[in-house]
Amino acid sequence: MDGIHILVPSSLVREAEDKREATRKLGTVARAAAVFGASRLVVFPDREGERRFGGEFVETVLRYAATPPELRKDLWGQRDALQYVGVLPPLRLPSEAGSDPNGSESSTQGIVTEVGPEGRVRVNCELQHPISLLVPSGMELEEGERVTIRIDSREPVRARITGKPEEGFQVVSTDLSEALARGPKPRIATSRHGRPTTISRLATLAPKLEDGFTVAFGSPGRGLPEILGISADEIPPEADSGVDSVVDGTVEPGRGFDLWSNTIPRQASEVVRTEEAMFATLAQLTLTE
Repeated sequence: MDGIHILVPSSLVREAEDKREATRKLGTVARAAAVFGASRLVVFPDREGERRFGGEFVETVLRYAATPPELRKDLWGQRDALQYVGVLPPLRLPSEAGSDPNGSESSTQGIVTEVGPEGRVRVNCELQHPISLLVPSGMELEEGERVTIRIDSREPVRARITGKPEEGFQVVSTDLSEALARGPKPRIATSRHGRPTTISRLATLAPKLEDGFTVAFGSPGRGLPEILGISADEIPPEADSGVDSVVDGTVEPGRGFDLWSNTIPRQASEVVRTEEAMFATLAQLTLTE
């Protein structure tokens, strides 16, 4: 299974009144990713929609939330963006963060802080901050991803990357067009202007979702059509299966997605918050027979 990729904009907390409220909201987003077993949570740029708390804040808090609790202090230390992380809900994800941390040989996790040349990356981990490690053959890493590290010796330091954690989700930042190009299909856009979800439509769609899917959300007061710079009239009535191209680094209007879905067709509130839409949408898309 390719897994579930969730795409959210950097303007995700644009309506938050303060840092505490913004952190709480991001905790709910991370909780949704954890509950429904997402493998990747992508933050894509929406600079025009950002206000006080932008992409860097969003990425930092989400990456912190996705880090196993026992590693957070060593990997993150003290940062201004993490002032209110005490309000984050526990994700309760099973993890194998480490083993015998006081021994000469152990395993731990680290976060990629920089992708360098010659197949090396700089990783923030409990050994020192940061450490340069060679990327194993056949593995691709992005900034922000968590990796599993085997520590063979602490003095002198000898360590190597052995893989990516099997549990939990990765938080990365990339352009929407690239996230769509690399994400599993079908690629679903959520919008009140999309085709309403029905029982029969879910039954037809369900077999296509078994191996994974990509689903994107907008931000408060700024939905995906506005972020993409398209009108509701430009959203196709159904997937244009023959067109999934990316032109000049931007998503073609309506064509970067296979489906545009209104997953809350009986919306009675004027505004549905992004985190609320995430729970409603993912609950539908992960249904089994």
